[in-house]
Amino acid sequence: MKSLTLFVLLSVFIYSINGKINSSDNKIFSHVNIYSNLAEIIEPLGKLPLEFSNEEWSYIRPDTLTLIGPNVNVTEQIITEKKTSLNNQKIYIRSPTSTNTNIKYIKGVMIDEDRNLVQFTDNFIGTEPIYLTVSPDQILHILPPPESKYYVNFKFNSKDNVYTSYLRSNLNWKTCYQLNLFEESIDPILIVMANIRNDGKTKLNIKHANLLGGDINLQMPRPYVPRPPVHKYAVVENLQFEAETFNLIRPPPPSIEEGKEFAGLYTFSINQSFAIDGKTDYMLPMFRPSVTIERIKRFSKQSFSGIGKRTDKAERTYRLQSDKFLSRGNCMIRENDQLIGEISLPDLAANNIYDFSIGKDSDIISKENITLISTHTYNETLSNSKVEERTQTIYNINISFKNFKKFRPVNIEYEQVISTRSVKLIKSIGDVKLNVSTIEHKSILSPLEEKFISYTIETVE
Repeated sequence: MKSLTLFVLLSVFIYSINGKINSSDNKIFSHVNIYSNLAEIIEPLGKLPLEFSNEEWSYIRPDTLTLIGPNVNVTEQIITEKKTSLNNQKIYIRSPTSTNTNIKYIKGVMIDEDRNLVQFTDNFIGTEPIYLTVSPDQILHILPPPESKYYVNFKFNSKDNVYTSYLRSNLNWKTCYQLNLFEESIDPILIVMANIRNDGKTKLNIKHANLLGGDINLQMPRPYVPRPPVHKYAVVENLQFEAETFNLIRPPPPSIEEGKEFAGLYTFSINQSFAIDGKTDYMLPMFRPSVTIERIKRFSKQSFSGIGKRTDKAERTYRLQSDKFLSRGNCMIRENDQLIGEISLPDLAANNIYDFSIGKDSDIISKENITLISTHTYNETLSNSKVEERTQTIYNINISFKNFKKFRPVNIEYEQVISTRSVKLIKSIGDVKLNVSTIEHKSILSPLEEKFISYTIETVE
């Protein structure tokens, strides 16, 4: 079953591409799965060995380089780092007879690049070749020194199409949201954008991509950043910047299909080819979900603080529900075109209800007074004949809720979590309920209205 599923996946993006992977800026990736922290590159296998530049390799997780296909059997895999040697190349070095005020360079030949051992002739010293070990900053290179390249070779058995697969860290994506709220009679609007990021230096051309959302456990070690060598060059070419030509007629930007669920994850396909320049964020609109928002002023107490008087401000809380899956991402919230806050949305299933708060509302105040009625300690015999000490306490709680807004009614919600062995609601005034171990109250406060609730509870610890 696994092989059949893989075959169906691979058959979607079979292209007639031949030739080995290279580090050209014009490289085209046929299929890319983009995750929140990395990307999987899937390519039809071309000429072996596969070749990667030093920069490309710094973004690749080597242990993920593999061959995939319906019936591929890898019997050997070799990864090799190679670099053209500087040995026997002509260079210039600072003459040993130079001074700080009179610097001279003489021509030499690199004998051992590991030790920077150079052969040269200095007429001030003699006519015979001599040898000197010099520091890297004393060398002038006529040509840019070669960089490492990495080669990956496979031995395998397969009668079907074979693809290379590997993870790289310089391509990722995240979801960006903007929630626009209006009057209660106007439906809210949730704008969803996919922000695809290329952290590399070179342009990436992609034929087909999937954006993967959900709880995905893929890790990428910190990318290796090559230490820049200390080199001097005899000739430095002038840097030239090519101006971008803007055509009057441009092809339409790619679109992102609605998400499809599989294995508890969601995939959003981009079937049109696109390109991302290096160090660039590329943002595309996604689906437009239908959402509902309920505005609430909430007083939420996750622990019982005991006797005393307290004054609290309500939390500005919103209850969100979407008809489509929402992948986690940052959300900017606007109400009547004013930016009022931001949150980080988690992964949300379609039609799931999610509450979030973005600050306090100073116009909605609660005043609470908790008094102790009684307390006593007793012993309880358990079913195993073990005796444990219990403390029973009875509290009376009086709360007032006041809406200081002059023209707007508000929905308020109150919850008090009581984490004890057991809790009982003995009596109450107002709409007060006990839900397992949480005291709950909901009501509407008219402008400038004040309401009171009172309840008595028994706790056992």
